[in-house]
Amino acid sequence: MARKFDRNAFLISTLFIIFCLPIALSVTRIGREGTRQFSIYNTDWDGTSEFRSTLENNGFEFIPIVSTLNTLTRTEEIGVLAIIGPTVFFDPSETAALAYFIARGGSVIIADDFGSANNILGLINTILQTFIGEIPDVANLNFLGMRINNSLLMDSLSYHISPVMPVLRSFPQSPGGPDLSGISRVVTSFPSAIYFYGQSEANPDKLIWAPQYTYNHTVTITPGIAVSTDKSWMETDVESARNGEFFPDEYEDGGVPFSVILPIPLGSVGVGNIIVCSDPSIFVNDLMNLEIYDNRQLTVNLFNWLDRNDSGIIYYDESHLSAATGRGILQLFDPFTYVSMYLRFVDSFTMFPLLAPLFPIITLIMLRRYRPKTKKPSPLLMTKIKQQRSRSFFAAKMTWYMNYQQFDKALDLLYKRLVRRLQKKLGMVTEIDVEQVISLLGTNFPHQFNINEVTLTLRRVDDILAKSRKITDEEFTELVLELKSMEDIITKRNL
Repeated sequence: MARKFDRNAFLISTLFIIFCLPIALSVTRIGREGTRQFSIYNTDWDGTSEFRSTLENNGFEFIPIVSTLNTLTRTEEIGVLAIIGPTVFFDPSETAALAYFIARGGSVIIADDFGSANNILGLINTILQTFIGEIPDVANLNFLGMRINNSLLMDSLSYHISPVMPVLRSFPQSPGGPDLSGISRVVTSFPSAIYFYGQSEANPDKLIWAPQYTYNHTVTITPGIAVSTDKSWMETDVESARNGEFFPDEYEDGGVPFSVILPIPLGSVGVGNIIVCSDPSIFVNDLMNLEIYDNRQLTVNLFNWLDRNDSGIIYYDESHLSAATGRGILQLFDPFTYVSMYLRFVDSFTMFPLLAPLFPIITLIMLRRYRPKTKKPSPLLMTKIKQQRSRSFFAAKMTWYMNYQQFDKALDLLYKRLVRRLQKKLGMVTEIDVEQVISLLGTNFPHQFNINEVTLTLRRVDDILAKSRKITDEEFTELVLELKSMEDIITKRNL
């Protein structure tokens, strides 16, 4: 009889496997930490392990965030938060935690091209509106915000291998911004560009997104500290460009320098500095290792500027990364995937001070609800048996035991019926034990039974019944078949 599916047992087993997988994958080395793009544990071409080692060699310490950004509310030391290549959505509580971190003086770098960074740039725009009057070159302007365009920045004049990998050669010094000494060439890979939201040049009453913010026919906001050439354009057909098919169209923005890195110097007003970068690939191993470019030096300069409190701490966001397309299956073998799931669960319950002490109790209640429960047999009433006239009491009782998986009691029922059949066949009325049963079978059925097999089976049954030992359904099925075979021989055999 097939065992009934236990949903609660399945759920508990699944949770147990998830909690154990990080340990098993790390110990056995089946999984590789850092199968995700832009992870500091990823040593492949699309990881940021070189980025990490470069900054560690310059005195920085990395603290990975593998749960949620809510952990920023509990950090005692204010440092720099690095959000590079995020693809996972930022929930509202994380956005609030980020705002609190910046307000306390923490600096942030957000580097993304086609991911989820625009999800939190709305927060940056809100912060800008608060302090815009005190930012150099932006004061007294109707500046409403910025975003990453999500089209592909191409440069036909300055590039590495192909226009999809523009080489930035222009680095305007921004007032209050990072030191750019020693920076002359920075290579990118499939970047986007930073766009600004403000008044239309042609129609001042209309608000538009544009690569440069202009007012009265004058570029009033410097286009960042790393810009493309004026032979650049924004390719809207990203997939074709990835396949090597690209050409500037009339409807695509072009012919002006586009901003790739924009610093927002808020440190002077008491909050953290911010850098927005429209290409996270600047920091991947493949480009950091190209010694003819200045990606390493740019990295050091940017983080020296961001670390305005000289904390030397970089909080690196690992919680919003995912595996590269085509390698997503590898994330199932990444220990951090399961650690992140668990810590995100814990963090969601403990982020509120009043709720945190109740977390162990809430967890216990949730687990007890789904804990598999041992089923206890309900009373078997004769009135119910009589209502089912086609069924004997023996059959009803067997069904009862089977439904509740009381295999030892069902086995006892079958053995006692075997003994009754033997007593009836031999005309006996006295009680007999298992050894007597074996002796009687050997004497009266010498050619029908293999007495050695019968002895092993009946002694095995007797041991189970004497100790009330739990047995599996497989063992029960085996013994049932053997007892039924003995019973059939006893019943049919003429003495």
